[in-house]
Amino acid sequence: MIAIRLLFIFPFVTWTTVESTQRLNEYIQYYEPLNYNTKKVHDNHLRAKRSAESNSYVHLNFHAQRRRFNIRLKRDTSIFSKNFVVETPDGEHPDFDMSHVYEGHMPDELGSVVYGSIRNGIFEGKIHTRNQTYYVERTHKYGLKDQPYHSIIYSENDVRDPYTAKREDHIGGCAGTGKILQWMQDISTSAVPEERKSYKDDSEKQSDSETKEHENMIRRKRSTAFTRNYHNIYTRDAQQYTPYSMKETNTEKRACSLYIQTDTFLWDHIRNYELSDTNIREEITSLVSQHIKAVNHIYENTDFDGFRGIKFVVQRIKINDSRVCEPRVKRANPFCSPNIDVSNFLNLNSQFNHDDFCLAYIFTYRDFSGGTLGLAWVASASGNIGASGGICEKYKSYTENIAGRQVQTKRSLNTGVITFVNYNSRVPPKVSELTLAHEIGHNFGSPHDYPKECRPGGAKGNYIMYASATSGDRPHNNKFSECSIHNISAVLRAVFSNEGKENCFEKDDGAFCGNKIVEDGEECDCGYDEKECTELCCYPKEVGKFLNLGEPALPCRLRPRHECSPSRGPCCDTNCHYVNKGTLCKSESDCTKQSRCDGFAAECPPPVAKPNRTICNEGTQVCWNGECIGSICQRYDMEECFLTEEHLAKPEQMCEVACQDPGKENTCRSTYVISKMKNISGIKLRPGSPCNDFKGYCDVFQKCRAVDAEGPLARLKNLLFNQKTLMTIKQWVTSCWWGVLLSVVAFAIVMGIFIKCCAVHTPSSNPRRAPALRITDTLRHPADTLRRKRHRHQQPPPGPPPPYPGPRPSAPPAPGPSIAGPSHGYGEGRGHYNRRDKAQQPPPTRNKNRVDDHAYIYNKGTVLEMRGKAYA
Repeated sequence: MIAIRLLFIFPFVTWTTVESTQRLNEYIQYYEPLNYNTKKVHDNHLRAKRSAESNSYVHLNFHAQRRRFNIRLKRDTSIFSKNFVVETPDGEHPDFDMSHVYEGHMPDELGSVVYGSIRNGIFEGKIHTRNQTYYVERTHKYGLKDQPYHSIIYSENDVRDPYTAKREDHIGGCAGTGKILQWMQDISTSAVPEERKSYKDDSEKQSDSETKEHENMIRRKRSTAFTRNYHNIYTRDAQQYTPYSMKETNTEKRACSLYIQTDTFLWDHIRNYELSDTNIREEITSLVSQHIKAVNHIYENTDFDGFRGIKFVVQRIKINDSRVCEPRVKRANPFCSPNIDVSNFLNLNSQFNHDDFCLAYIFTYRDFSGGTLGLAWVASASGNIGASGGICEKYKSYTENIAGRQVQTKRSLNTGVITFVNYNSRVPPKVSELTLAHEIGHNFGSPHDYPKECRPGGAKGNYIMYASATSGDRPHNNKFSECSIHNISAVLRAVFSNEGKENCFEKDDGAFCGNKIVEDGEECDCGYDEKECTELCCYPKEVGKFLNLGEPALPCRLRPRHECSPSRGPCCDTNCHYVNKGTLCKSESDCTKQSRCDGFAAECPPPVAKPNRTICNEGTQVCWNGECIGSICQRYDMEECFLTEEHLAKPEQMCEVACQDPGKENTCRSTYVISKMKNISGIKLRPGSPCNDFKGYCDVFQKCRAVDAEGPLARLKNLLFNQKTLMTIKQWVTSCWWGVLLSVVAFAIVMGIFIKCCAVHTPSSNPRRAPALRITDTLRHPADTLRRKRHRHQQPPPGPPPPYPGPRPSAPPAPGPSIAGPSHGYGEGRGHYNRRDKAQQPPPTRNKNRVDDHAYIYNKGTVLEMRGKAYA
């Protein structure tokens, strides 16, 4: 018998018993029971709930698993957004009580993390220590009734998956069969291109038959991009990309909002061991919070090639109870049918509009075929030509082949599904948490680990994105492989740079150790790892190396015997000591005086503000409460206004600062003409400032330019290539086909005449051809041009030229130097002729059919012999 003591912020002592036992079910091979006074625990939980202090702690001490646990807990709201809502069939409950959710750590265990819930005096959750992870659950979840204990505790090393071999026959626990993969690929690559929204009415839509050909073309393009390297997505060639210059995630937007639904099957299962509807809802919200907390523990501690601190926050939970499947309301809920396979179940979840969320998941208790534990759409980083799906995907139309017909259906492909039962056995939290992390990995752009180096197996096990579900007891089971990290980082790069993917991540108000910003609960923050942390005063986010050296390292905490960190403020030097009192830490600005360190804090004291209405921003504004936010008009007890087109102002006048008497719009005048402002001789607005009553902006030449949201090229493109214009042209071509035919014939005739006329005006390098005519001659006498072409075609065939002067080809060469260049048969340089003196050239025989003074036609022979070279 081993004693367990529970200590809370309100002093009391509870003793409990721990007994050793053995196998619990097919998954859990060893566990130990826990028992303590739940009434006292519940009473002190209620006191902590009513406490005005948000950091009221609950201390829990016990001995189990051959060690002592000293746990310190406080209420946890970090995984819920500010506008968190729980929805039930009765309506929305924005004030739903989530005080049962806790988080904490063990003060005597460096790097420990604890999270879970306290309901009815029973703690249920997960305990991460440096070398091990433990689970605490209620006994009635496993059918252990009439037991002297209410909880069990077991190690993750004691969890085994007995159905791994069965799943491998079906290619994994996430329904990765070829048929389902092909169906998902066909859907994700069949998105119908939507018209770009404009200010005009675009209510007219195309019919399916009219857009079928265009959609097929887009689908083929996307399918090619999707399947080109699907199985070789992890190869070296597939991983080549340009280094991202802004890798670090925007610290203000790193939270992926979640919409979680639970169906009636999960409700009915929990009803087997929970008595009231309130307890069932608390059990479901506790289940959701623990799974999201576990997923955050994985993703927040993973460096996706520079993208860090990715986390998930629950924005809405919809709990479907048994009432939604009653006959009178069953049609309104699509999740009531008992015989739905995993692909159709995912499809049902995808048919709702989830644009308000980063991801939308549904939790169920359905025993899918093949040992399937989950399914989700895979994201693509290839933009418009890639496959749709995954994080931040929007609700749009997709084309699907149903019974030989192309049918369009709107879907949201930022969805997924997981189940908590497998082969008629309840799945332990370790397996379901890894399943959720696995499916979200698909949503983030990672397929299953494919090459051998990314699925090593062995003693360390496979990684999260391995095709088959893992038991979670191996070191690699809760980590992403390098292949998955590269693929996820590619999608994150597309999201955060808005290149083909929309950034739907939200600002996270919670602290994140490793972003170099000191936030609540942090003593310092020098970076994520040892490479980023360049100081000797603070521990970074990753403290594994320091723990191995025996140092008591905690993330974002000061190192021993150091009083401050430069990351905290400029009043701490690199030797981790406060600088001397009076050291300048902030220079004087337009609206504040200089500030100096006080000698006992790392932060620079707030500077003293200058008097209000002090001129700032190069004389265009005035200071107000230490900030340059006021208008120069306020210095003279006036209001700022705009000179607009209604005032007949010119573009350069609209960029002048104007003031008016308070409440009198008809007194708006430029500062150039206001008598009390003569000493400042007029003020111009800064480039980029709004003008013309926010209808334009001032350029660098201080002229007001009208705001053009799209630009001239975009307007021209939308005018010529929008769907409405293309459809109008298509309809006209279909109805007036004869006009199109006549237009083609007329165009051919016009082009023939054009070529005919231009031929005689084009110069030629052939000296045997007639010189080109001048255009002016053709314009004066067009008939002569046509007659010339006709006469040339009526001449007899040309004869050979006169004999080549000189010796016959068979005669021996004449002695003496040559005066005629190369012998007959050799060419000259390009653009030159083989010339002789005119005296040596016999005159050609003139034909009576002379065309002009420069062209002759030879009658003898049928082959025209050219000298020196052939001419075109």
